[in-house]
Amino acid sequence: MSHDRRVALRVPESRLITEIVSEEPFAASAVNLSVTGLYTVKPLAAGPKGPRIIQVEIPVPEANESVWAKGEIVFESVSHRSVGTGIRLLAMARRDLGLITDVVEMRRREIMGRMLREIKWRKELAAYPSPFVAPPPPVNEDTVRMYLAPGTDLY
Repeated sequence: MSHDRRVALRVPESRLITEIVSEEPFAASAVNLSVTGLYTVKPLAAGPKGPRIIQVEIPVPEANESVWAKGEIVFESVSHRSVGTGIRLLAMARRDLGLITDVVEMRRREIMGRMLREIKWRKELAAYPSPFVAPPPPVNEDTVRMYLAPGTDLY
């Protein structure tokens, strides 16, 4: 039986979650997230391999709550240090589904906003004959400020 690996938009995510396998909790890091599943990475640990049913706790600090869901491991990638796990979410409370949907939509809007700002800046940059006479790129909280000269008003 083959599984369609991507049935919904996945957004990059970086949050610590808890996977509960056979009543034993394991800490993992969510790499991406959708309303139908997530991909996690955790340190290499002994345990059963292959598809199996687990429970996940996904903290949602934006709402000061956690989402609890039942999931099925449909993909595993084992390296010498870690295990990457694709988890399809099977069941969760309707309220929890709403929280996950809100988180995915918020991240999607953040990503789209960054992309649109980048496109706008590149379009404005194309109007100048040389990048050396163009204004500097927009500065935000993620900008590495090393290229700015001391004393400029952009600090």
